[in-house]
Amino acid sequence: MEARPLFSFSLLVAGTVLSAATAAADLSPCTLTASEGRQEIRGRCTTLEVPLDPEDPAGETIGLHVAVVPAVVETPAPDPVTVIAGGPGDASTRFFAQAQGAFEQVRRTRDIVLVDQRGTGKSAPLHCENFRELGPLADVATDVDTLVEMTLECLDAFPWDPRFFTSSLAVQDLDRVRDALGYERLNVYGISYGSRIAQHYARRFPERTRSVILDGVVPAVVALGPDTAIESQRALDAMLERCRADPACDAAFPELARRFEAVLARLEEAPARVAFDHPRTAEPQEVVVDRLTMAGVVRLLLYSPVTTSVLPVLIDAAYRGDYEPLVTQGYLASLGVEELAMGLNYAIVCTEDEPFAPAVDVEAQRATYMGTAFTEMLGRVCARWPRGPMDDDFKEPLASDVPVLFLTGEEDPITPPRYVPLAAEKLTNYGELVAPGQGHGMLATGCVPRIMAEFVEAADPTGLDLDCAERLRPFPLLTSPLGPAP
Repeated sequence: MEARPLFSFSLLVAGTVLSAATAAADLSPCTLTASEGRQEIRGRCTTLEVPLDPEDPAGETIGLHVAVVPAVVETPAPDPVTVIAGGPGDASTRFFAQAQGAFEQVRRTRDIVLVDQRGTGKSAPLHCENFRELGPLADVATDVDTLVEMTLECLDAFPWDPRFFTSSLAVQDLDRVRDALGYERLNVYGISYGSRIAQHYARRFPERTRSVILDGVVPAVVALGPDTAIESQRALDAMLERCRADPACDAAFPELARRFEAVLARLEEAPARVAFDHPRTAEPQEVVVDRLTMAGVVRLLLYSPVTTSVLPVLIDAAYRGDYEPLVTQGYLASLGVEELAMGLNYAIVCTEDEPFAPAVDVEAQRATYMGTAFTEMLGRVCARWPRGPMDDDFKEPLASDVPVLFLTGEEDPITPPRYVPLAAEKLTNYGELVAPGQGHGMLATGCVPRIMAEFVEAADPTGLDLDCAERLRPFPLLTSPLGPAP
């Protein structure tokens, strides 16, 4: 689950040839974009009206934003790939615009079908406007009480009943879209929280599922929340150990772990007001950096080995009292965070995770750099947030013979490799790619785009060169702002 911190690829010109399945659908030319209008992708879009409450089909409806990015070939394969974003709260159209390069080999022969999940993007979004206005970094110190109060304020502002925005309803929406577009079957790619949707779609509609790719899997049996601080600390410890074991990094940043703890303690006692130039607009900005802000930025940067590589430089600068590099990287790493539909996030988590969370080991969480703030906030918000409908078998492992491919980063700070056996317990036809030193989301890494294309083409995990991932290496840790050691 791509839950974000507490604070708040190339240009594609798609072809205009549509498959026979979608030619009759009411699709119009449209442009998909990533955060802040970056990347422009041409596709064909429509809005599909669906019941807000499927149990009341004659009642209120909402519009699902649907896009088809056509295959390159004139006569595509009959079964497209649908790409499901994570979050919860990210829009699949936005995610695809950002990551489309990873799907170019797949798109040679297959349409890409994108559905903004209900509650995200242009599909009846559940945005918390107060968080969007706050931005990725606040100009005031943030505490758990304030964050809980701001979150609960959203409940009174939503134009739709937030109960009807769960995964169990989202998979029904996806199949309505498949049927409306005239496709018989789907190849389903789900990243992070999107992997939960992918698994449940295969459970509800096995005859409509040709293959499944789970990138950073969230097992049905796992309630995310209690593990978040523990797994993120594990990823941070791995980075700190890499620096200690690297003579160049250790010489540049001696006792990095101790210095990091010292920074956290200092910011907890006295938050720092930091002036800096916005990394995109160059406009002067001022923010407050407190312990929660520091933890949030570190957590974000641990998602990718590239951004993880800058952490030694940022920690060292912060230790010396210079927080500007940390703030700048925090802004860059959090682009798009304000576009997450936080109302959808809580609608999902408070229905599907928090009620099923095991007893929290408070002392273990308190020992992490994130502390207990994350789970404390979840508990307090979910005590007030209304729960929605969830299928009776939703929390059971998927039992299926549908071909499945797992993609996992060894240092994933939110969906670690140990989750794969939990998700694969009742699967009979799957393969697993684990990439050494990699983080969260493997789709654009090394040989993975080729592996995905080969898997979708054959709908068979056997015969894939999954060992190619063993040749991947994490990005070297920087030893100065200029880069890694020679």
